[in-house]
Amino acid sequence: MDFLKIFASKQHIPWTADLEYWISARELEGKADPAWRTELGYLELCKDLGVFGYYSYDKFWCGTPHYDETLTVKTEKTRDRIETTWTTPVGTITRTEVLLHESASWACLKYPIADNDDLKVFEYMIEHRNMQSANTEDYHKRAKLFADYGGLPAIGMPRSPLSAFFYEWAGILNGVYLLMDEPERIRHIFLMMAAQEEPLLDALCAIRPPLVHFADNVSSDNMSGYFNEYFADVYEHRIGKLHAANIACAVHLDGVVKPIIKNLASVGFDAIEAITPSPGGDQQIEDIRTLADNDNVILWGGVPGVMFSPPYTWTELKDHVRHVIECWKGTPFILGVADQVPADGDIALVRAISDFLLEEYA
Repeated sequence: MDFLKIFASKQHIPWTADLEYWISARELEGKADPAWRTELGYLELCKDLGVFGYYSYDKFWCGTPHYDETLTVKTEKTRDRIETTWTTPVGTITRTEVLLHESASWACLKYPIADNDDLKVFEYMIEHRNMQSANTEDYHKRAKLFADYGGLPAIGMPRSPLSAFFYEWAGILNGVYLLMDEPERIRHIFLMMAAQEEPLLDALCAIRPPLVHFADNVSSDNMSGYFNEYFADVYEHRIGKLHAANIACAVHLDGVVKPIIKNLASVGFDAIEAITPSPGGDQQIEDIRTLADNDNVILWGGVPGVMFSPPYTWTELKDHVRHVIECWKGTPFILGVADQVPADGDIALVRAISDFLLEEYA
């Protein structure tokens, strides 16, 4: 499998593209093929576009939360809005998400945790929660289907505690204030969250997928200052346990690259995925390997999603792809859209890159 040769230190140029937003946009327009939401249909689409089938999310998370009988969880969903409410003996918190039609993605309009009282409710929830393994029983059956198409099904750990706190529960602004106001309570919560991951790590080690994704949506602008205190130990523990089972680990860095890319490389990740350079990100492509300060970590991405939409042209996109390859050659890398083909992206450009790679670099 060409993609996995990278993880065996054999240089190659696999080409990946996350199509989720693009597919969602076609669904909103009523122009999507319903088969794209099946694994077989998704793999056929990837085959048509010439990309490695990987980013399939129906069975992505390796664990799901389960609460005891003292809690109730209620979800109300319409076409454009999702409200989830957690009711506990110490209070109630609610998350509101809305559909953004232009990007065909969901955004959090109201985070569940806004103040110290909400944090106490969240603490109770975690104290009365356990994480149960998911999507592992049929992984190898799915992997065989994906392998028939030259792909690999993605499987991901839950977001690490601080990443989950920022992205799922409190948001950046509320989260930062609470880290300052309630450091001991938050440390207690994070320790519980990390401990609850152990059965998930054990389940992954039992089935030994070739690769596990850490879907943390890392970004330097809001996480680099917290890395040593809240991320490093969690990552090193996870990676150490998975590496002992011969499982490679990739992390999702879809935000500001500098300086956190060096931190991620230093804790032992095999791959750093969704790396977004200029014109979509903060760094030039020629500087990213130097910033990682590691010639062995796989750089994954390099092709900004914005370049699939106007005003960028095929000539500009092709020149950018050529420049990525020139800058990263001689060290392990995976060419990929960073991090999504956008809702208004020209899907024909994905196929055009596939053909270009075959013509120029086969």
